[in-house]
Amino acid sequence: MFLKKSIFISFFILLFIIFSCNENKNTEKNNNDYSGKPKIEFYKTSHDFGTLKEGEIVECIFKFKNTGEAPLKLLYVDADCGCTVPEFSKKEIKPGEEGKIKAVFNSDGFRNNIYKTIDVETNADSLITELIITAFIKSNFNLE
Repeated sequence: MFLKKSIFISFFILLFIIFSCNENKNTEKNNNDYSGKPKIEFYKTSHDFGTLKEGEIVECIFKFKNTGEAPLKLLYVDADCGCTVPEFSKKEIKPGEEGKIKAVFNSDGFRNNIYKTIDVETNADSLITELIITAFIKSNFNLE
């Protein structure tokens, strides 16, 4: 009697494991299951902060969408200067999903017009996308 119960229970445990493994395979797509390529499309590639006072720290968001047919990966996001710090998620962006890059700019030590860039490299076909931030920095020494 004990042997029959053990065999019966083992059989159901085995069936449960087999069906749960098959269910995971069907609900989650592997990178190999995608037939196309990723494609990144930014809603905007430039941002003007307008007039800032020297020393202000400001931020903006560059939103994008993966309009391709495979997961998009941000390989690197690099600013041209230490005054600009890009922040982004390293997780894959699936087709149809959106992502964002936050750019934090510190205007300390700058005056007049500034033009800063952030280079974004992905696994998409396009080479490097350049994001641009601009502003006019008023010196703290201006008498106004």
